[in-house]
Amino acid sequence: MKKISFLLFSSIIIYLFWYIIGNLYTKKDNSNSFTKLQCVSYAPFQKNDSPLNPNFIISENSVRKDLELLSKYTNCIRTYSTIGLEILPKIARDFNLTILLGAWVSSDEVNTQLELDTLINIARENKDIIKAVIVGNEVLLRGDTTDSKLLNYIKYVKNSLPDIKVTYADVWEFWLKYPDIRKTTDFVTIHILPYWEDKPISVTNAIEHVINIRLEVENILNDKNILIGETGWPSEGRMRETAFPSKINQAIYIREFIKIAESKNWNYNIIEAFDQPWKRIHEGAVGGFWGLFDKNRLDKNLFSGNVSNFPNYNILAILSISLFIVFSFLLKNREIQNNQLFKFYFINSIFAILYIFQIEQFLITMRFLSEHIFAGLILISNLIIYFITLNSIATNQKIEILNIRNFSIKNIFNINYIYIVMFYLTIILILISSIKLSFDGRYQNFEIYAFLIYAISFLILYGTKFKNLEFRTFEKMFLIILIATSSIILYNETVFNIFSNIWILISLIFAYILYNGTKNISLKDIKTELIYIILLFIIFSLFKFAFSQKCDSELFLNKIMFCNLKDYIGFLIYFGIFGYFALVLSILSSFFKNIFLINLAIFSSVFAIIMFNSSFGSIAFILALINLYKSNLSK
Repeated sequence: MKKISFLLFSSIIIYLFWYIIGNLYTKKDNSNSFTKLQCVSYAPFQKNDSPLNPNFIISENSVRKDLELLSKYTNCIRTYSTIGLEILPKIARDFNLTILLGAWVSSDEVNTQLELDTLINIARENKDIIKAVIVGNEVLLRGDTTDSKLLNYIKYVKNSLPDIKVTYADVWEFWLKYPDIRKTTDFVTIHILPYWEDKPISVTNAIEHVINIRLEVENILNDKNILIGETGWPSEGRMRETAFPSKINQAIYIREFIKIAESKNWNYNIIEAFDQPWKRIHEGAVGGFWGLFDKNRLDKNLFSGNVSNFPNYNILAILSISLFIVFSFLLKNREIQNNQLFKFYFINSIFAILYIFQIEQFLITMRFLSEHIFAGLILISNLIIYFITLNSIATNQKIEILNIRNFSIKNIFNINYIYIVMFYLTIILILISSIKLSFDGRYQNFEIYAFLIYAISFLILYGTKFKNLEFRTFEKMFLIILIATSSIILYNETVFNIFSNIWILISLIFAYILYNGTKNISLKDIKTELIYIILLFIIFSLFKFAFSQKCDSELFLNKIMFCNLKDYIGFLIYFGIFGYFALVLSILSSFFKNIFLINLAIFSSVFAIIMFNSSFGSIAFILALINLYKSNLSK
């Protein structure tokens, strides 16, 4: 009877938890007022489309449906490319939409020229609906070309379109860095995205920031003829310091910005019409969630009405309760004391909520096959740890600390060996994630929910027995990496990022476990390897700094050679070649156990981590370290 009472009570508590956050994180708004937006960025890609697919063909029917919908909310659309969009003006005209027509300017001069010529042809044939043309988008920010080349492109278009206004669009700082561009354009087009600022701005201070930035640009350029070409807020994604993407924050920003823009008579364009899942490839999860409508063209209620961060809280509650009930069957035939009974149901409730939180996060953040595999590994191992921990509580089983070095396939079903194997798997997963967050964290997410389950589980399982863990140099190195990456994450994210703070806490819990098991291991025992790794990170960080310089940088005598090298390296980074190469070397070193090959694998993996190929680079790095210390594992 006690079990049934606890079961029912806990189920009610779980539902109340989801009900409260579902309603607590809801912005109430009963107003029905709506003012049409001045202009909205539009890309003609449906949820499964991508411009990165060379075989993609734009559907006239889908564009027509999109523009019919948008015509109810705006009188203007902004585009970013011309090739393949020749049909757009005809359809826009049918729905009384004007166009800010953009040409994509890149480092590929042939494609750029084709874009410009197509832009000129479209504009000449559709002067009645072309408000202005935009030659290039954030070209200087990306470093795709020099300011002198960009100016030549703008002049070429201006000379070809004397009756149409011509501008260039970039983040506001680059207009201040290159004020000569204003001498060529008809007006200034700046991007102000508080979330993406080098020092991210919270939604609370975002509008004030926009006001200040626009005024600063106006004063420095001595020009009031300004279009805010991009502004908006993401509805999903990772937190950056105090800037938190959410459905509510997106609604708050859009509603407040429109009010201030109309009151100050600003010209503006909102980014963007529809969520674009393909952008997650380059910008992380957050890149796919800037739309006023979701990927299925459903309204996010950003203009008026109630908005909830958890509109699906009932489904999440049902899933959590179902998971809770499934694991409660571990007590079906168990006699358990009241204090253990409370502990069992309390931990079960916490884990059921955290696990469903993590599934929901993965559904938002996963992009590639490799990320699906990594997420699957985390979720499966999470369930195993979940089961092990609850089973230990239910049976009141004492955990025996065994040495991983004595593990073999013969004792794989020994429950105590399963504990320690899962511990090492968790350490490897957290190390891979921490490395990615440290060196390529801008587009990585904090998977705190699953790792909280890991941390709580091992605190329960091992309690005060950490000192009995027989760790050696292998684990000492992992301890150093965890502390180092935690420090880097704290520096990058600052103390204002709640998610990174929780991640660091989780990391330090495992660092504490490793520390207690390696007290008798001196840093001298890993001095050689540590110096080698530190030197690699320093050298490659300097190389990365050089790589990040503009093509016309005074640091390089042969600027053409540097630009060609930079383009080639950028190509390799884009396709993840450095990460793949490092992983192949690490796998080969597992088979051949050659010390030169292992060191080469470490060398290449560190390079991959530094050069933005951290996903496979971090896996390769950990595997190479395991190979390096494998001899110690058997000692």
